[in-house]
Amino acid sequence: MIHILNVVFGLIPTLILGASIAAGVDDDRSHRRMFLFVYGLWSITLAMWNWMRSAPVVWIALWIAAGVIALGVCLTTRMREPAA
Repeated sequence: MIHILNVVFGLIPTLILGASIAAGVDDDRSHRRMFLFVYGLWSITLAMWNWMRSAPVVWIALWIAAGVIALGVCLTTRMREPAA
């Protein structure tokens, strides 16, 4: 059951991104950067949730890695943008 919940909870931000694009929100750099930021925080939250539920260490490490990578990409893309 924990595996199914991890997959479902992991897809929530992606489904929201798809719904916002389908609703007509422009898919530009700032929209993608905000998605990466939210996904990074969501992944770290899932890691903490798995840790509190004493889930397998693989799920905790996977969500921490996904969160750190997403936040890192968000930060590097922000630093590369020219100042407006």
